Amino acid sequence: MQLSDFASFEKLISPTLIKILYWIGIIVIVLGGLRALVTAFGAGGGVLGALLAIVGTIAFLIGWRVACEIYIVVFGIYDRLGEIRDRGAMRPEA
Repeated sequence: MQLSDFASFEKLISPTLIKILYWIGIIVIVLGGLRALVTAFGAGGGVLGALLAIVGTIAFLIGWRVACEIYIVVFGIYDRLGEIRDRGAMRPEA
């Protein structure tokens, strides 16, 4: 990517940033799940609390993945529309 692409918004950086934020989110969710798991046993929540911590962590991981995929798809649609626009501009008028 060149500086001119960055300045002219011809190349979007958001999909790359979303991928980075996805992995940061995964780390945060897993650490939060581990903390909830330790807290469940420490606070007397027992097996039920641990099970809820595991299920909650999995649910958050799936939700985070879906949210990031939606953003990636939206930016992909934007790119495809730009390609369609550019191809249409090359066609001579009838």
